[in-house]
Amino acid sequence: MPEEDEVSLYDYIKVISKRKWLIVIGTFACILTAAIVTLLLPRVYETRATLTMLGPDTPDVKIGALNIPTGLSLGKFFNFLPHNKDLNLEVIRKLGLDKSPDEFTPQALNQMITFSLAKTSRTITINVRYSHAQKTRNIADTMAEAMKEKYQVLNEAEISQSQNLIDEQLNLIEVSLGEAKKNLEETIHIDSLREEIKTRSSEETWLAQEHLEVKISLVEQEARLAKAKEELQKQDRLYVLSQSIVEDPAYEGVLDKLSKEDMLALQRVKSEGQQINPVYLNLEQTVTNARISIAGGKAKESLIKQKIEENRLALSRLWTQLAEREPEWETLTEGYDLARKEYRSIRTAHQKAVELLAAAKTRQLRTVATAGVPSKPIEPNTKRIILIAAAVGLLATLFLAFFLEYLAKMKKLETESKKQEN
Repeated sequence: MPEEDEVSLYDYIKVISKRKWLIVIGTFACILTAAIVTLLLPRVYETRATLTMLGPDTPDVKIGALNIPTGLSLGKFFNFLPHNKDLNLEVIRKLGLDKSPDEFTPQALNQMITFSLAKTSRTITINVRYSHAQKTRNIADTMAEAMKEKYQVLNEAEISQSQNLIDEQLNLIEVSLGEAKKNLEETIHIDSLREEIKTRSSEETWLAQEHLEVKISLVEQEARLAKAKEELQKQDRLYVLSQSIVEDPAYEGVLDKLSKEDMLALQRVKSEGQQINPVYLNLEQTVTNARISIAGGKAKESLIKQKIEENRLALSRLWTQLAEREPEWETLTEGYDLARKEYRSIRTAHQKAVELLAAAKTRQLRTVATAGVPSKPIEPNTKRIILIAAAVGLLATLFLAFFLEYLAKMKKLETESKKQEN
């Protein structure tokens, strides 16, 4: 690079010194302009009010697949605040900001207010910016009061809605449990079938034992009858009795008067008669009794056989019913057990929710710091604006000075070039 084209620090200082009035006047003009603009800008004041949550935090209650809130949480209420037209309209009407000269709309007020949430300290800060110091404070405090009232209304509505929801869930499961119980009661109870089968089986065993005893008794009676018949055949029903008149006690006194020859004659005279054989009678009675016993035993055996057959048919029907009803019964029993388990779970959750809802009713917002009247505006920031204007003016005039110096140099070079050509 040629030596004359090199630019040193001295050259910069020389240019600044040469154009110093341009730089000074230009920078001062920018500062003056910024100051005038600042004076013309509207003043903006800022203040804030702080609310805190009093009362316990209550978790949501899980009932089945539902998560039911127990009261309005601070986070949910905070999400409700931005762009809330009703809340802004309430503040405007209370302060009369809907009239001249303010003539606020909910949208305009919303742009002036910002909310911030500190979850660790459970506080909400209301930050308000407006061109009137006293009204800024009034807006912040009125908004705080409106928020407290709104929270109470929304919290009660949330609690009421949650209470209705958990009551509805409890009623639904009670109806479901009642239907499951009714279906179970209307179906033949498997346990009663099994108990009846057990009773019938025991009765079958008892009837079989009784039938065996009757058969043994019949065998014994038939053997007795056969033996009695055999003995009866050996006995005569009647037998003949012969007796001498002399041996008859009735003639005892008369015979003493008779002669020896008459007595010998009378001894040859016999009296005869017939008499039923008592042994025959006893055996005949035994045969009759045996026959009666055998007839009764056979009738009893027939009745027992009939009972056994009826019992077997009834037992067969019971087994058939058990096979048909058991799957349905198991399904209904399982459904009833599930409904009862779910009812207990929801009942427990319901009781817990009632306690949490009662605790949530005690929650409220309280003002911990009211808004103060701002002593000075936060906007416009005159110092900052003037400093920025001074910096911008200085940079602009420096650029202009070097640009003018560059144009002068280029013009000089062009003049010298023309002279050399001539």
